[in-house]
Amino acid sequence: MKKIITFLFVFLISIFICINSYAKYVIENTSLVANINIDGEIPKIEFLSVSNTNEEYNKYANKTHTIIVEFRIKEKNIKKNNIEAGIKFFLDDIQFNPSGKEIKKKEEGEYIYYKYILSKLKNNGNLIIKIPKGVVIDIADQVNEEVIFDTGITIDNIAPAINFTQEEIEDGKILAKIKANEKIRKVQAWNSSEENTVLNKEFACNVLYPFDVTDLAGNSTNIDVRIDKATNIKIKYGAMNEEPFSNWEFGTGVNEIAGRKAIKANSEYKIEGISLYWEGLDKDFLQIRCFINTYWGEGIQGICSTYETNYNYGYNGYLSFKTGPVIAQEGKTVLLVGGKGMNKEGNMGFGGKPIPKEIAKKHLFGISSLSIKLKDTSYYSIVYQAWVDKEGWLEPQSDGEETTFSHDKPIGAYRMSLIPKTEKQYLIDLWQKDVGTNNMK
Repeated sequence: MKKIITFLFVFLISIFICINSYAKYVIENTSLVANINIDGEIPKIEFLSVSNTNEEYNKYANKTHTIIVEFRIKEKNIKKNNIEAGIKFFLDDIQFNPSGKEIKKKEEGEYIYYKYILSKLKNNGNLIIKIPKGVVIDIADQVNEEVIFDTGITIDNIAPAINFTQEEIEDGKILAKIKANEKIRKVQAWNSSEENTVLNKEFACNVLYPFDVTDLAGNSTNIDVRIDKATNIKIKYGAMNEEPFSNWEFGTGVNEIAGRKAIKANSEYKIEGISLYWEGLDKDFLQIRCFINTYWGEGIQGICSTYETNYNYGYNGYLSFKTGPVIAQEGKTVLLVGGKGMNKEGNMGFGGKPIPKEIAKKHLFGISSLSIKLKDTSYYSIVYQAWVDKEGWLEPQSDGEETTFSHDKPIGAYRMSLIPKTEKQYLIDLWQKDVGTNNMK
């Protein structure tokens, strides 16, 4: 009987243990199912912004500009992110790899933000960015859709092709016209066509200077604005160097160098006389002042051996047609500063000692400074530059500024130009390149 009771007791305990074990298994299994994370949203890529350092014309860029593109990935359960290797860049339909590329990345919540900084874009076309399907995969093995982003920016590294013409219009004026094969930037004081492919400007006098024509992407073509048919305003300037090159050499403002022939023969020959003539402007519109270096110095007046006009050592004041002296030259009445014979052996001026032979050979005397100003600078400027033996071209000056190396070292050549004030700096920049050189082109 005891054996039977013991068996039943053991049997019941076994059943109780089995029931408890089964119940524990069910509880644990239920807990595991509850922890499953279901993700029903695919990774999403969104482009946020694009910017261009070519701010004024931000739809165009070249290799000098930087383009910044920003986008983001929306996905908090990323399994694989291959976007940096998978992103593709196109110019029109041609894929390329930007030579300048910087990537910045940051994570905020369910977003990953990207900033692509693109530079040195050397090819041409409309910039398009593609992110292929499947570069981002989440833990549910869902992938992003392909995204194509047209930046709207044209990459252009080709300079415009230019055609320059000058057309005679009324009153002896010239219409300068610059025509390009693409849209070009507007320029101060030039008129632009509605299509932005043509620039034009009226000129009353002859000028010559370099001019950059720039397209919207920033590529430039350099041309010469050469106006040589204008008759509304005429300017003529001359240089009379010492013997044997004592014949006049003239310029009209189209970059001609007065005195060029003499100094090419002998760089020591100095300018002894300057002539200046103009039409279409008041008689005192141009005013010229020079410092004249003579053998006799102060107190002794020199006389031009050809025109018998007088000159003094030192500054001769600002001279115009109204204040003289004037001479007849090629059928015109012109203003004269200085005079022939400053280095001539035996010349004694009025009451001075004759110039000794050995002194005359040293080419020491002539016009050593030049200042030219205008009565009215509201529209025009006058630009001029002097050349000195062994020093080359001096700094270009304008509107009354003095150009001189030293008052005891006369100049051998010079050039000048009456030019619209808006174009003045173009000419100064050109002549600035010659400073210290002997360029006579």
